Amino acid sequence: MALLFKNNKHIYMACLINDALALDCMDSLGGVKVAYILAGDITETTENVGGEITDITGTGNFYEFQLAKDTAFYNETITPSNANGSLFYQGELTIVLQKMDAVKRNQILLLAQNRDLRIAFVDNNDVTYIAGLSRGMVMSSGTAATGTAVGDLNGYTLIFQSQEPKSAGILADPLADVLTGITIVNA
Repeated sequence: MALLFKNNKHIYMACLINDALALDCMDSLGGVKVAYILAGDITETTENVGGEITDITGTGNFYEFQLAKDTAFYNETITPSNANGSLFYQGELTIVLQKMDAVKRNQILLLAQNRDLRIAFVDNNDVTYIAGLSRGMVMSSGTAATGTAVGDLNGYTLIFQSQEPKSAGILADPLADVLTGITIVNA
């Protein structure tokens, strides 16, 4: 990292911003519509010059978890520490699985035991992300609830968290188009 001086102020070259940002059109939608959880291993990823992931190489299966509209979301907290010189991104994916049953219960038991999950998800703008890419995600909490009133949720709410050196990866193409050696198992 080079150090420059300009007007008696020092500037670190590696940290300089390199582009302007225009105001986008109002055409974005919130929410997550589908999640894919990997049972396997990622051995390599390739990015284009824009930082988008163009290839994910590994073994195993991405299992599709279909989500009802307006129930799932991803939130990422950027956590810099000037005093410590550290920076990490804490991702949190919340999904809701409607209707309690044995099949979902059994998968949740397995998910809760995992320490190294990779989860890809598609938002309502058809952008695919992958979280936990380098350090993995874990289920940090979850609930199973029958609800009280007949219109209440009968189902599961699961929260997965990660602490990564970079924000969640953005895929250049749909998940199926960037995988090498990994299969998608659709619901």
